Amino acid sequence: MKKIRVTIPKYMGDILKYDAVEFGLSKNYLLNYLVKNYSLLREKDIPVLEGEKEIVQFNLNKENEDFYREVYNRSEFETEASFIRTLIYGYISQSKVIRERFIFKKLIGKIQRGIKDKKKIKIKFETAEKIVSPYNILYSSMEVSNYLFCYSEEDQNYKNYRLCNIKYVYILDENSYTGDTEYLRKVREDFDPFLSYGLPVEIRLSERGQEKYDRIKTNRPKLIEKLDDRWIVEGSQEKIKRYFAYFMSDAEIISPMNLREWFFEEAKKMIEMYG
Repeated sequence: MKKIRVTIPKYMGDILKYDAVEFGLSKNYLLNYLVKNYSLLREKDIPVLEGEKEIVQFNLNKENEDFYREVYNRSEFETEASFIRTLIYGYISQSKVIRERFIFKKLIGKIQRGIKDKKKIKIKFETAEKIVSPYNILYSSMEVSNYLFCYSEEDQNYKNYRLCNIKYVYILDENSYTGDTEYLRKVREDFDPFLSYGLPVEIRLSERGQEKYDRIKTNRPKLIEKLDDRWIVEGSQEKIKRYFAYFMSDAEIISPMNLREWFFEEAKKMIEMYG
């Protein structure tokens, strides 16, 4: 088994480590995948950057050894290190969304076939198998993650599943659920991973809370209307919980009541913890 050892800028190493954790891969698998897909990565120019360096080591898979030797011998690179650095830079220079699509392109191909043929698919998401009707692979406005947007007849609801958490895909010989054409269009044109469409939430923000709302853009609920001392925003319960929990006493959830009660119970737990 051939061992590869190359020095790269620390920021490159940080991105490789982050992606390995985020996408549920070993670093060895990720680097072998880059070698195997060298033709998609080799055209990138590496900027010369000063700063911290780190050494990356990995073992070539046996199936990659002959391929690697042939590709390297036919390449214009003077050293193996420069060849590997070029592959790594070609990968990390893309946005996270594109990197994720590159890593999971086979999975995406199966999903897209199911969409094209209008067939249901069976997926394993984390530890559970699910049968769904696939519509699109979409990404959030901040270009953080890719999602499979689909319909689950078991749950009788539209769902989003993080692409990197899908373990496998099987195309079934069952026609997919048609879905609401207008709703599908709305999701496609203005994608929200939390599927917050048509879910109004009434809130009251302090002056500092309004400043936080203006500043914090990740997962921010859309502002629908400003009333005298209240705002109406659009957000699913999960989105509202994630976003406004950080605001502490600078945000009050007025309605819906079950969401207000959730924040009340969480505040009580905090008082008990610090009391």
